[in-house]
Amino acid sequence: MKTRVVLLGSAALLGSIVVWYASCQARRPHSHQKSLGIEAYAGAQDLYTFTEGQRAKYGWPALGVGVIFRGKIVGLGMAGERKLGSGEWATLDDRFDVGSCAKSFTAMLAAMLVEEGKLRWDDRVIDILPTVKAGILPDYADVTLEQLLGHRSGLDQWMKSNDRWTAWPREHADLDATGQRLAFAAAALQRPPKYRPGTQHYYCNDGYLIAGSMIENASGMAFEDLARQRVFAPLKLDSASYGPGTDKTKGELAWGHGVATREVSRIIDKLAGRGRAVKPETAEFGDPPFGSPAGFLYCSVPDLLRYVDLHARGADASSQWLKQESFDRLHAPLKGQQYALGWEVEVTRNAGGQVVERSIYHGGYSGHSRANMWFCPESGWGTVIVCNSGKGDGSQMGEVFFALLRELKIIK
Repeated sequence: MKTRVVLLGSAALLGSIVVWYASCQARRPHSHQKSLGIEAYAGAQDLYTFTEGQRAKYGWPALGVGVIFRGKIVGLGMAGERKLGSGEWATLDDRFDVGSCAKSFTAMLAAMLVEEGKLRWDDRVIDILPTVKAGILPDYADVTLEQLLGHRSGLDQWMKSNDRWTAWPREHADLDATGQRLAFAAAALQRPPKYRPGTQHYYCNDGYLIAGSMIENASGMAFEDLARQRVFAPLKLDSASYGPGTDKTKGELAWGHGVATREVSRIIDKLAGRGRAVKPETAEFGDPPFGSPAGFLYCSVPDLLRYVDLHARGADASSQWLKQESFDRLHAPLKGQQYALGWEVEVTRNAGGQVVERSIYHGGYSGHSRANMWFCPESGWGTVIVCNSGKGDGSQMGEVFFALLRELKIIK
């Protein structure tokens, strides 16, 4: 009986803690009625009311949305806190972790090098990274750059969990990020494939890390330096960085929110229905992160919108940033799949088989945050959605996307 009393007491205590924890997280009211930073975007509709409604509906700390139409930002919304319970309101300049949206940047850097003759889409790993040739499994002998970027390399998803992402740079602390990527390429290509290379689509971060190493070897530059020089600076993406960035990077950091790793804290978080704040730390994943070609990109909503617009204009044959054949290659799904190179693509055709509309998009998920970028070249619309929570299964971001299109009467 004594044991039972103790257990009942523990349960009651846990319940009290959960109630207290949830109330602490929810008690701070919102005290403004506009998106902070909207003044810098003349003519853009303030979508604060919409954004706050969606944020509250799903219980996210902060939610940001943006809409662009044929080169002009027409709507922006930012609601909530950059850190839950802090009272520090998120602004449109804040940098959010947009995760795998980074893959599109990697594919575009590859396209630039292809145009310059430093790479070819059909270059094999062993052609560009000769140091991995001796240990590579025969299965991967003919794996190409395009297969890596299109998730058809056959590689298994080894670099998936946050534990693996943090362990690799820690285990290879004597190497810089470029060296860590090359060491990873050598190790990953010695692991048995999940499928025979070239036969099936299988989403895999590992392939992008190896592609990033190929890009570094072909360009002679560290991946992050190349991205800053060739993409971030020319497009004036002042908030963009791999990893949390430096004091010179524009915008405050939005903290991610996820379930705690310690058992008791994790139980409390799940029962309370909320995640706890996780400060982005450069040391956790490396500085810069060795995983940059696959994710770990931080960016503000307006800056990511400008990047989306670049691709929308490229797909519509109205951009000189890349040759048209390069944009076409980036946006065309590989045979038998929806994934192109750094983008998912859904194509609507008429009865005659002609393309009527393309929906081109990519999502990002870090465990503590989510993001989505989308554009339709035929209509000229593009959107960006970010939230600093890993809560849910991701379907809610899709619901916000369609609600946003209805809000602006893009769809009924």
